[in-house]
Amino acid sequence: MFTVGAITVKFQFLPAETKFYEWFEKASANVLEAAEALQDLFDHYERVESKVARITELEHRGDFIVHEVMNLLMHTLIIPLDSEDVERLISALDDTVDKIEATAVRMLIFRIEAPTETARQMAHLIRSGASELQMAMPNLREKKNFRLVTEHIKEINTIENNGDLLLREALVDIVNHKDDLFNLIRWKEIYEMLEETTDRMEDVADVLQRVVIKNG
Repeated sequence: MFTVGAITVKFQFLPAETKFYEWFEKASANVLEAAEALQDLFDHYERVESKVARITELEHRGDFIVHEVMNLLMHTLIIPLDSEDVERLISALDDTVDKIEATAVRMLIFRIEAPTETARQMAHLIRSGASELQMAMPNLREKKNFRLVTEHIKEINTIENNGDLLLREALVDIVNHKDDLFNLIRWKEIYEMLEETTDRMEDVADVLQRVVIKNG
């Protein structure tokens, strides 16, 4: 602790490094829990309001995690990674949960009667990507495990590419079926939200790649 003028700044030393990694792992676990909840919503489309409410709770938890990490950054002198990478990583993880929640909310407010098969496939992709993120995160703690992080990054990139393909197929399908305009608009938005969720996961993977390159 030291004082600058009238301001007292409190710094944490060890185990601050461990705390950062713990928060990364909590954030990735939150992404996985939200992705599992979304998959459950799409696979078992019942009690929609309560399931969406649960996903919203997880989105709020993600916001809390971001707040805690930023607070830790402000009060820690020595951090394990570049501060910019810490901010980008925790923000990208939170953005992923935000997209999951936004998708779930639209299922509710658009009064979707049942998910399409393509939407379910995209939800499963998101669940797979979240699992890769969750498995990658503990390996950031030690350089010897960076190779494992890279393997998970590759899987996430593949998942994002598959998400792009499913989006194109879905958009072609809704246009070809000449659905009513409202149905076209609402499903176009939902499909795009689902695909953007895989984009946000790829953003996390990009930050992980940057961390591996900088610190490997």
